[in-house]
Amino acid sequence: MGIRDIFGRNININHEIRDRYDNVSSGFMFKDNPDLKDNKHIFMLCLALGYRVNNRLPFKDPVGLLNVSSFSDEDLWTIASIAVDETKDLKFITNGPEMKKIASEYAHGGLAELEQLIADYGSDEALELALEKIARESLDA
Repeated sequence: MGIRDIFGRNININHEIRDRYDNVSSGFMFKDNPDLKDNKHIFMLCLALGYRVNNRLPFKDPVGLLNVSSFSDEDLWTIASIAVDETKDLKFITNGPEMKKIASEYAHGGLAELEQLIADYGSDEALELALEKIARESLDA
């Protein structure tokens, strides 16, 4: 059984969050890149931001709006690693539904962080530099 089999078909967010992703991506650095058309890139960025600041927000009315097939194996292992770190239980790596829930809640918390960064820096090179700085600080820590 591979990592994709554990995760199943979809990662859940809700329609309100999907609308916020679409709003962010419409004026964001992913906008004109044909390789970054789906919202999984926004999800992974939000996941990283939410995890970095430990902002895990539950949400209502989850529906499967992100297909697991759009995520790379590296993305799925990142999600699994965060779930194991969160639970402090390596056996948790076989619990796909709970790993997806944890990731979705961190991504929801990170969406607020990303929206605040966009408000502070705009959606151009200044935002990219701010995100790069956050990434470097996280790696250094």
